[in-house]
Amino acid sequence: MSGKAFLPAGARRASAVAWVIIALLLIVGGFMLWRVGVFTPSPKVALVTSGEGPYWDLVIAGAREAAEAFDVKLSIVKSKSDSEAQSASIRELLAKGKYDGVAVSPVNPIAEAAVLADVSARSTLVTIDSDSPLSARLCFVGTDNYAAGRLCADQLRKALPDGGEVIICIGNPDKENTQRRRQGVIDELLERNYEPDHAMDPLEGALKGPQFTVVATLVDHSDPAKTVELLTAALKDNPNIKGVVGLLGYSTPAILKALEAGGKQGQIKVVGFDNAEETLAGIEAGHVHASILQDQFGAGYQAVRILADNARGNRTGLPIFQRRTLPCEVINVENVKAMRAQLKAEPAAKS
Repeated sequence: MSGKAFLPAGARRASAVAWVIIALLLIVGGFMLWRVGVFTPSPKVALVTSGEGPYWDLVIAGAREAAEAFDVKLSIVKSKSDSEAQSASIRELLAKGKYDGVAVSPVNPIAEAAVLADVSARSTLVTIDSDSPLSARLCFVGTDNYAAGRLCADQLRKALPDGGEVIICIGNPDKENTQRRRQGVIDELLERNYEPDHAMDPLEGALKGPQFTVVATLVDHSDPAKTVELLTAALKDNPNIKGVVGLLGYSTPAILKALEAGGKQGQIKVVGFDNAEETLAGIEAGHVHASILQDQFGAGYQAVRILADNARGNRTGLPIFQRRTLPCEVINVENVKAMRAQLKAEPAAKS
């Protein structure tokens, strides 16, 4: 007899079955671990801003929270509000390595068509804050800017029930969000039908409606000091101005400086955007009628979440019609204290 241990046939069969079961468990367990991404590296995602101002702080905070929640390696690129500078920043980013997704706020969709196409070809593009509808983007995340513009104008109508002459202050006229936001303001003030794709009215010349006249659109190219300079001159040339609208986060603080310098603070109704400290203080002091608060944190959070899911092959959370529209809120004297408390609190989880 051989020196090897002898196992009965039944025992050998039982041992074989046990090994098959163990192998199956290992395969199933490995598959489940693979499905949850244990064996795959964390997706690499980048966010490219269209400015360097404080507006982007909350956007970046939201992006970073999502990166932690969804196990993403996140790179932040703070770009100047200039199409050439932003294009250079994007090319430099792509040259550093492969990214699974890139969120970009395009400064000028037409001038940057080539670089945006390059991003789409080499990665997955999501536009954020400002859209580029003709690019091969996966989707847009941000405010419905036409609706926000009309909401802003509605607040001015409430502040000036008898109408009057109005000035609009904008930053970069090539940005899609600025174009749609301004058009929303104009269409509401001039009592036009709700038409999100309404052709953009010219920047030059007055626009007259039944009650309101948009005397001028001041273009500051994202320079607050230029806003003060242009508005100061415009108020001297147009002494009957009743209201001023600022379409960007820095606009209202700059408008308040110009009004204070001209001795007209409190005499002219101001409606702006976002939650700069000067804006909130202006509402409390009665110098600002209202401000339209965008969900900056949510924009950064949702953009990174969508890119993280897409990198892992999960498209169930993609928005309908390729647009993840985030809500706006009106800040006024009635809720400014509560809004301050809300902004200081930890941002809520984003649905």
